[in-house]
Amino acid sequence: MKYLRYPSFPRLLSSPLRNCRQALLVLLLLSSVPMALAEQPDQRSWAGNWLVVGESDQQLVWQLNADGTGFAYGFQPNGRLSHGFAINWQLDGDRVRVRTGASVRCSGGVVAVAFVGWSAATLDFAIVDGRHWLQRNGGLLAFQRRLQTWKTPRAGNECPNLAS
Repeated sequence: MKYLRYPSFPRLLSSPLRNCRQALLVLLLLSSVPMALAEQPDQRSWAGNWLVVGESDQQLVWQLNADGTGFAYGFQPNGRLSHGFAINWQLDGDRVRVRTGASVRCSGGVVAVAFVGWSAATLDFAIVDGRHWLQRNGGLLAFQRRLQTWKTPRAGNECPNLAS
């Protein structure tokens, strides 16, 4: 009865203040979830044909499809296709895992493709920002720009040239 007749003022205030503080904390946490999700890149945002430059200034074209398939092509300094690989890529948060498969090369001015199975090795990249991927124990890839007119080189067709 004593507590009912003489309620403790600090005890009465602490409970509503604690409840408000907890409610505010929950609201802040919930409001940050959509922002955190919005900052995560998705596979569709990387899909497309990209002109990519590596640390050795080698020009590359990465053809990334939203379904996780694609190709990576390397070019000689004169712009001619030198090599390429079929790739299987998977975005996982701020990481990208890439496996290589079929090899593409230029033989006598004609595209040659050979599939010998998927590589057992996986290349791991960290997405540094919206334009750079850093390979674990490797170099930095800079995604320069999208190539709207890129055509996939097909076996038996003339080798593509980036300079033209």
